[in-house]
Amino acid sequence: MPKRTLRQRHALRYAEPYIYLAPTIGLFVFILLIPLYNLFKYSLGDSNIVQGFKEWNNFDNFKYLANGRFLDSLKVTGIYVLFGVLGVVFFGTIVALALDKPIPGRGLFRCLVIIPWVVPQALAATMWRWVLNAQFGFLNQALMALGLIEENIGFLSKDTALATVIVVRIWQGTPFMIMSLLSALQTVPEDIHEAASLDGVNGLQRFFYITLPFIRPVLLTTTVIVTAWTVQIFDSVYILTSGGPARATQLVALEIYSKAFTQNDLGTACAIALVVLAIIMVLSVIKSKFDEEGGLL
Repeated sequence: MPKRTLRQRHALRYAEPYIYLAPTIGLFVFILLIPLYNLFKYSLGDSNIVQGFKEWNNFDNFKYLANGRFLDSLKVTGIYVLFGVLGVVFFGTIVALALDKPIPGRGLFRCLVIIPWVVPQALAATMWRWVLNAQFGFLNQALMALGLIEENIGFLSKDTALATVIVVRIWQGTPFMIMSLLSALQTVPEDIHEAASLDGVNGLQRFFYITLPFIRPVLLTTTVIVTAWTVQIFDSVYILTSGGPARATQLVALEIYSKAFTQNDLGTACAIALVVLAIIMVLSVIKSKFDEEGGLL
């Protein structure tokens, strides 16, 4: 077998990293760049699921972004994300602080709080739909048995559906916040807490002036991640309400689905998806900034 020249060996050494990276780059192109290219392409013309891109339509798809129906879905999404994320942060922080204390059964409680996170969203939404049913749902029956209500509550009615799906989102997202903050709380030196106790510092002061500065990077980064996930939520809300009643829970993700698969308007669906993509990109930039400042995720 002929020996390689010095130039050939240098060329092989130079190309070796790229040879190893080639499968990953190919996969990246296949699962990300090609769909992204099609997203932009379909958004610029008349497109549908069957025929794909048909013809250029002078940005008509983007005119829907100023339509009242889309703006309403954007408003609903904003409310859903705002209160959903605030609820996740609030309850996640409280539970994490409680489980960081040496309470009886702490290990068991730490296992139990993960359950909403590991249960598939579709299965969880189906379970909640049964629990919240206005006629025979478990929650109505329990409240009735306790004498707290005299007639069944329509948790998924027009006036309460948005609040209900927000509660479900908080239930699903809180475990991630708890697990992240529990890890961060392990970095807080115990001797600082002991010194603060000797100085007469109360629990609230210890949290704001000792604990919070230590967990702040993780808290901020996790909040950004939860926000990005909440913007994209589809399956749980679709199973619970399908965007109704009367579009009371019509999130942007459901608007994309409706346009693409119900109205066969893939072009407008892709135009809306670009808005969601822009929001996710902004959140990704914010997360990167937090990481540069010392975030742990």
